[in-house]
Amino acid sequence: MSEVLSQDEIEQLLSAISFDFRDERFESMENFESFLVKRQTRPEKYYGRYQDGVPVCRFFTSKKGESILADIERKNAEQGMGNVEIPNTKIKLINYSFCPTCNKIFSFTELVNYYANPKPDPRFNNRTHQFRQDTRMYCSDCGTYFLPALVISDGTPKNEMQFLCRVQTADAIERFFMEKGMKVLTGKNENLMRRNGLRAIRNDIILRRLEPRQTLISNLLQYTPRI
Repeated sequence: MSEVLSQDEIEQLLSAISFDFRDERFESMENFESFLVKRQTRPEKYYGRYQDGVPVCRFFTSKKGESILADIERKNAEQGMGNVEIPNTKIKLINYSFCPTCNKIFSFTELVNYYANPKPDPRFNNRTHQFRQDTRMYCSDCGTYFLPALVISDGTPKNEMQFLCRVQTADAIERFFMEKGMKVLTGKNENLMRRNGLRAIRNDIILRRLEPRQTLISNLLQYTPRI
């Protein structure tokens, strides 16, 4: 991701990414829905740096997973953010985020606010690197770091993966394509646009090419306005 963009600029740009399923290369919406709920036999490695010893939120191995998820959904609804529904599908994306030490739950809004201003960690060269690479959530009540999850539900929870904030999602996607010798999103100057005085990014991602990264596709969807 270009270093010339500030954190605020990245947030503004990515909030304006447009997504149209017709531009993607899955055979049908049903096929795409099946892809999202199918649990990977070989889960992706966790994204981010400095995660050794950091506990991970896991819905399917938690005895209280259903009640915790319901509390988070309720809190998201009260705050008017999160619980993202994918149009023309039964799919809902829900952040599964609670402190494994003190059991405090965190709403989507609380996650977004923290990742926009994370607890400073001197191991990162600068704040920009921490915004993009520190995928841990911090519980200010007990001082625990943990990795939140994203639950994929079609009325019943079917899948889970790592939760990433908007900037971390874009950064990981750009790194994925960079390894293939391709530039996407903010990596290409021609994708940075202004329309009617507003900033925007042209979404040049073909989701089919991201198929090995189910985590990135799912996180991208929760930050992408529907058209």
